[in-house]
Amino acid sequence: MNLTQFQQDALFSQFAALYLPALVDRFFEVPPLPPNASRDQVEELKLNNAYAEMMGAISHTPFFTKYLRSNKPVAAGGKLLIRTIAQRLVEVGPTWDRKMLHPPTDRPEDYYGGIAATVIQLLSTVLAAFIKEPSNSPIHVSTEVKAPLIALLRKWERRYRVKDLGCICNRARNQLQGQADLLRITQEMRRSLKNWAVCGLPGCESKANLKVCSRSVTILNFNFFLC
Repeated sequence: MNLTQFQQDALFSQFAALYLPALVDRFFEVPPLPPNASRDQVEELKLNNAYAEMMGAISHTPFFTKYLRSNKPVAAGGKLLIRTIAQRLVEVGPTWDRKMLHPPTDRPEDYYGGIAATVIQLLSTVLAAFIKEPSNSPIHVSTEVKAPLIALLRKWERRYRVKDLGCICNRARNQLQGQADLLRITQEMRRSLKNWAVCGLPGCESKANLKVCSRSVTILNFNFFLC
């Protein structure tokens, strides 16, 4: 069934409102593969899984950023996303890099570039949400992980500079390094994601009481702790 963009956004918003905490928890604890799975498959699953894909798909919804910024216990997982994604990228990145250069015969040629772009875009979105977090906050990437992560992003940025992956790596690297121009753009992105100006539920134009509007009644119970 083909859905319009409006229908897709409405569906993603409702999914985020109902299942986001559980989705993030599953990302941290991905169900194990069968015992005969290879080491590469086990490592890859840490980032290349349905939970990461779905987080990427709903990361533009207002519920995603509200979840990340919430201080309620049910949203605690959001504070661990930056460090977890960064650490797993550093761990699996060298393997993905090798497979980008020498694609396995059972995968499309650009397969690993595509999954890397998806994960790094998700990291960039989460970094934008926490741009005002103090530099020494435990939410941010640790010093030990930042250096190899930036080196990996820079490598892909240069190699794939005319492709989406290169652009995404450039943005994430600049965010990690605190580039002033990009930080200003990120601030605007953050304000948009927080939907300060208008209700983020597709089809609703309410500009007042943005905790939840009357048309959002199906997600009121979940959204209550986020507002």
